[in-house]
Amino acid sequence: MMHEERQQHKLHGADSFLQYRKEQEKVHLDRIKNSKNPLDSILTVEINTTELCNRKCVFCPRFSSKVYPNRNLNMTVETASKIATHLADAEYGGRISFSGFSENLLNKKFPEIIQAMKSKLPDNLLECNTNGDKLTPLVVMDLYNSGLNMLYINLYDGPEQADSFVSMMNEAGVSSNRYSLRAHYSLKDPASMGADIDYGLKLNNRSGVIDWIGFEDEDIDKLKGTPCYYPFYKLFIDWNGDALFCSNDWGKERIIGNLAKQSLYDVWMSDDMKGIRLRLKEGDRSQSPCNKCSVKGTLFGKPSFNLINKHYESSNNRNI
Repeated sequence: MMHEERQQHKLHGADSFLQYRKEQEKVHLDRIKNSKNPLDSILTVEINTTELCNRKCVFCPRFSSKVYPNRNLNMTVETASKIATHLADAEYGGRISFSGFSENLLNKKFPEIIQAMKSKLPDNLLECNTNGDKLTPLVVMDLYNSGLNMLYINLYDGPEQADSFVSMMNEAGVSSNRYSLRAHYSLKDPASMGADIDYGLKLNNRSGVIDWIGFEDEDIDKLKGTPCYYPFYKLFIDWNGDALFCSNDWGKERIIGNLAKQSLYDVWMSDDMKGIRLRLKEGDRSQSPCNKCSVKGTLFGKPSFNLINKHYESSNNRNI
């Protein structure tokens, strides 16, 4: 029975998840078609609610405690409520993704944070990425009862994890279209003389924070002169409300504002963010941390890139 359920609930690999995200992007673009509001360029607000994780994955800076140690720093419900208020005031209609640099289920107030967000943003899609280690049927029910719409469970140990998670979600009464299992592991491929098949483990070098999984200088050098769309379509919010210019800035080098204290417009359209965008528009990746980053940055966000640039051009204020 479990085997049949797993076959029906297909695992998302790197390619299939990319296609899934592109479909979500299309839904957003259809909703804001012909908009000139620069805030409509935001496809995702990604939120990091804690600085804790219970794993040390090789593709993550937390693999080395010297590079990225665990810290018991957690978003409060009050901070989450202020962030939600500013998003609601701006009539933000995009996705809210609890992901970031951590395992959000380690924040003991996480269900309350979801509830605070959902109370002010009832029509927004609220999703969460998790390694699944802290999930139980009761925890799952609590998350969905609090207002979560979608749960992405990353399988880091292998495909054998899938059956237990499918069983758990069935017991919690969650339909298969409200969660997804994502493959994040390596398997030996018999057709390739035992070579490993990589299911999304070698993602990127986290803006140069990690150097132990095979990224070389040429991986970064070949991106020089090419644009990056990340600061045009995704807003990253840290546990204390700080807004980073990019979700790949694991070193937290560029803080552009604080969404618990400022409006969405003031954060997203800040002068600092404008300077970063105008440089990346021309393919200028010379400033840190972009000069150390291996992310191509053009898989998503071209319409957002165009919308923001048209706004800058129409405002006759193109200089940094």
